[in-house]
Amino acid sequence: MSISVIIPAYNEEQHLRTTLKAIRKAGWADELIGINDGSRDGTGRLMEKYCDVAISFIRNHGKTAAAKAGWLASKGEYIVTLDADLRESAMYGKELLTPLYNNKADLVIGMVRGEGKDGFGLVKKRVQHVIKQRSGLVLQTPLSGQRAFHRKQMECFQLIEAEGFALETMMTLKALQQGLNIKEVEVPFVHEGKGWGIQGLYHRGKQWLEVERCLWKYGKYLSSFR
Repeated sequence: MSISVIIPAYNEEQHLRTTLKAIRKAGWADELIGINDGSRDGTGRLMEKYCDVAISFIRNHGKTAAAKAGWLASKGEYIVTLDADLRESAMYGKELLTPLYNNKADLVIGMVRGEGKDGFGLVKKRVQHVIKQRSGLVLQTPLSGQRAFHRKQMECFQLIEAEGFALETMMTLKALQQGLNIKEVEVPFVHEGKGWGIQGLYHRGKQWLEVERCLWKYGKYLSSFR
């Protein structure tokens, strides 16, 4: 059972080295793929040093495009997508795979604990409401980027059309539309969060806008959950 780990990243030089080294040291990943999404810092150089496959975009295309490029480049039977800022906690990524091995889930979402910098939670609540309204499913961390699925689900997720940070929302809704079983698992993942400053507000504003655009654009698609 081979495992491919996908790390999409944009300007994550500060934490990326620690994240990649933690995965390497843990020894559970058979293939480590890094996608440099048009970064302006040393993200691309770190991926070339620590990853088996390093893909670099000339300009920023957004998380969805980066993740899909990594999925297509992967060879593993199981595919794990992790955020670049997990640092040492990235070593626990293997725990996402247990429900897949046991045929208890088709898409596994790992819960992530921020370090007191997770902001207002408005986007999270909005996505939670939409998912619950459409399917009855209650997710604690619907925006978590820590996800795993079997390769047989690749076609389903490659068909997703989403802007940047709407990737996770559309992955979940696509899985529900296809009748896939989704399971959240508690994993000791930790990420730093974007904080309360200008950068954090910009990040959350961009995330909210991209999620709302996708929900609006796919209104007819989402109505099939009713």
